[in-house]
Amino acid sequence: MPERTDIEKLVRILIAGDILYRPLKSLGERGVRRLDKTAKSIYDLIEADGEKGNRVEARVEESEEEKARTLKEGIDEFSKKYPSQGKMLAEMIEQKRNAKNKCLIYGLKEGYKLSEEDYIQTIMDLGFDKREAASIYPHIISYSEREGKAIQQSERKILLTLENKKKK
Repeated sequence: MPERTDIEKLVRILIAGDILYRPLKSLGERGVRRLDKTAKSIYDLIEADGEKGNRVEARVEESEEEKARTLKEGIDEFSKKYPSQGKMLAEMIEQKRNAKNKCLIYGLKEGYKLSEEDYIQTIMDLGFDKREAASIYPHIISYSEREGKAIQQSERKILLTLENKKKK
């Protein structure tokens, strides 16, 4: 196998990470939505005096706590007290600003592909040991392929955050 340059090694890690992490994020977000939907269903059943059964505990408690106003609530309240300044503030918020962003565009050249080791190492970087990474890798790749995220030759883009770095 030819020696890989530092940039090639890092681009391969970025591609493997993109293919692996995006489906994991999607799964996590799907899980959170499922939790919210299930909690709402339980609440609705409790409100309708549904039977809980003997093996679970479920109840609804109300609590009162002070919370800060949302930004919108604060602006609305300010606008009521100071109508002319509130109008100016709303106009200032509505104005768009131009922002310069730097993005890294990356991908694999045609005819090349990531190795199984690229993926396994990327999973190990998340805190898995080699055995665990090797055992879950095929499942994540399979899911990624079903979701259409595993196309290795596609061009990818990532926003660079360079605030603290010297710009060239």
